[in-house]
Amino acid sequence: MFRRDAFALIAAALVGSVIAVYASFADTPFFPASLQTTLGECPEDEYYPAHRRPVLEPDEASWFGHQLMALHEEPLFGGSTPQRPTLRFTLLADISTATVRVTEVEGGRLHLTAKWMRPCKDASGCVVHKLLSPEEQARLEAAVEPLLRTPPYGCYRPVDSGSAILEARGRDTYRLWHQTASANGDVGAAGLVALEIAGWSLDDALGLPAQDPRRTG
Repeated sequence: MFRRDAFALIAAALVGSVIAVYASFADTPFFPASLQTTLGECPEDEYYPAHRRPVLEPDEASWFGHQLMALHEEPLFGGSTPQRPTLRFTLLADISTATVRVTEVEGGRLHLTAKWMRPCKDASGCVVHKLLSPEEQARLEAAVEPLLRTPPYGCYRPVDSGSAILEARGRDTYRLWHQTASANGDVGAAGLVALEIAGWSLDDALGLPAQDPRRTG
């Protein structure tokens, strides 16, 4: 049996190690620093004309990274060994934060993990795990294909709007696109499909009332 003082020392060491691991994870950058100096061409949307700007600005990198960490997500870039191809759509809106991640598994199939940081009627509904059917996989691949043919970009957005982010990790590549959270841009359109495959709605995630003209049919 441990002596009381020995047990206290062991407990303190364990707490210290957990804090150290968390601090290390918190300090890990979620995005390549090069995105802050790489210019991208943001397409025109309902708020801004087409414009050229860094793919990711420092405040965006910090905000996006902290929200992903709150969802217990990990960075998709980096590592010394080849990684499985992965797509991750993240929605950051005033009333909700959600992410849908799909990773290639054996046989070229896609496995989906989705998380929604909001109260759910069914507690299990906030986290979804599923292997996509061939039809779902084809639908998602068609939705993201326009972006995968486009160089990474970031877009300015109104201060009171959310962000839609799509990350794509290949076996030795990483790309990112982000726009205002809506279904009108390529990022939001791809995210709408990802959310629907997870069993969720972009309108509900954005908190749009039924009479809001921005709701899509």
